[in-house]
Amino acid sequence: LHMHTSAESANKFFPIELLPNESGGKAGPIRELHEQNMKKLEANRDFFLEDERTMRVDESLRVGKSKTATDIFGVEGSFKKLDID
Repeated sequence: LHMHTSAESANKFFPIELLPNESGGKAGPIRELHEQNMKKLEANRDFFLEDERTMRVDESLRVGKSKTATDIFGVEGSFKKLDID
């Protein structure tokens, strides 16, 4: 993930023309781009539904212990201040 503060730095990674008009590009208005993408998603609705139905991970094949949020992020809860004399 790259954060850019100028069009010049972003242009090193992708053509600025690909951005919406509101961001200095030439791809079209954001509203129009949104509508086009929504139409593409709707046109491929059956694909996504089938993918959701059939493409599942078999967790029983996973090597090692399953990781929970506690395993990943540590212990949750409240901690009291410990005063040392």
